[in-house]
Amino acid sequence: MGLVIALYCDLRWASDAARLSTTFARRGLIAEYGMAWMLPRLVGLPNSLDLLFSARTIEAAEALRMGLVNVVLPQEGFLEKVQENARELASSVSPRSLRVIKRQVYDAIFQSLGEAFEISEREMLASLQSEDFKEGVAHYMEKRTPAFTGK
Repeated sequence: MGLVIALYCDLRWASDAARLSTTFARRGLIAEYGMAWMLPRLVGLPNSLDLLFSARTIEAAEALRMGLVNVVLPQEGFLEKVQENARELASSVSPRSLRVIKRQVYDAIFQSLGEAFEISEREMLASLQSEDFKEGVAHYMEKRTPAFTGK
C-alpha cells in the first residue's frame, strides 16, 4: 500500500536504503487503487509494465532513474532533511502560488496547449492582484523573510 500512496504525492523522496515493489502479480492480484493509471504517467508505459508484470523489487537509485522518486537521500538523517525541505517550502513559497500551480499541472494533463495557455493568462492576471504577489515583491525588495497569507 505504501507505493500506491506515494504515487499520489506531488513529491516523492526516498532514502538510499529504500526498496520498492508493486508485488501484486506475485500475490495473484491486480494493480489496485488507480496504480495502472498513475504509474504510467510518472514513469512511462514500459517502466510501468515492467514493474507491474514482474512485481520485482527495485532499489532507490533505479526508482530515481525512472522518475518514480524525485530525490534519494542518505538513510542517516533522512527524516530531518525531508522536514527541513518541507519547512523551506512552507516558509518561502506562496501557498496561493503552490495551489494554483498544482491545479495547472494536473489539469494540463487533459488540456490542449491552447487551453493551458489561456488558463495561465487568467491565473497570471489574478496573481498580479493577489496579496501574495504584493508580499512577494515587498519581501524581496526589503530583503526579509516572506509572510505569505495564501490570498
